[in-house]
Amino acid sequence: MTSVAITKPLYRNKKRRAWELDFLRGVAVIAMCFDHLMFDLAYFKSWFSNSRDVHNAVMDAIAEFARAYWNSAFGSYTGFRFWAHHLFVFLFLFLVGTSCAFSHDNTRRGALLGVVSIVFTGATFALREIGIMQYGIVFGILHCIAMCILLCAALDIITSWNKYLNKYLPLAIGVAIVAAGVLNDFWQTPWDKVFTSEHFLDYILGSRAYGDDWFGIFPNIGAVLIGMYWGKAAYPMRASLLPRLDGKWNKPITFVGRHALIVFLLHQVVLAAVWGIVCLCVGYRF
Repeated sequence: MTSVAITKPLYRNKKRRAWELDFLRGVAVIAMCFDHLMFDLAYFKSWFSNSRDVHNAVMDAIAEFARAYWNSAFGSYTGFRFWAHHLFVFLFLFLVGTSCAFSHDNTRRGALLGVVSIVFTGATFALREIGIMQYGIVFGILHCIAMCILLCAALDIITSWNKYLNKYLPLAIGVAIVAAGVLNDFWQTPWDKVFTSEHFLDYILGSRAYGDDWFGIFPNIGAVLIGMYWGKAAYPMRASLLPRLDGKWNKPITFVGRHALIVFLLHQVVLAAVWGIVCLCVGYRF
């Protein structure tokens, strides 16, 4: 007789949910929120018409710290933000791939996220027209994740006839793509200041960049494919590897990880609104 414990979909059992994946995703999302907050703090004075007339030592110190943080991403491979950014992006995309190994319908997941990303693009271009965003988003992180999920779904279907190929091919392709990206210095991708339709495919593939948020498919899909392998190799039962460490201590961060899409869509508006209110309280005016 077949054991019920084996046939039951464990990934839906909250008591056995792989909480550590939600936790790591939450850490990555919180890091993203911090990164975007630093951008707001660095350049918030451009939001206000009387910024030159307001002299506040605390606000000036905050802005200086935030600018120093952002400047650490440019001009040197030793900068803190340079490595922190790539580390957390890799972690987040790796976890996207792990989730692909858990899901039974990646085609549907990828398609739905693709629709969300298209709507999101429309919203950013509307914000650009009223001066809130500088460029808008043509192919950002949501678009990249949607395409990566669909490509993972296709690879899963193509290799379904052989369990070893299905398990190890994502790892081999993923490592090769990441290695090629590093060897080709992918972080030095040319960045267009004006959208060029002739480069649209380049924006998608990753050979050129454009927009307020941009993530080309290559080499980012490499991290997703490696994560897909890890999900299949480490979580064959779709259950936590660390159940004894689970507890109330991780709930705030795992909550963020479980609601990553909502946090992504809303966090910048919330952060900018809160900081804008603080600025109004100390004398800044639009």
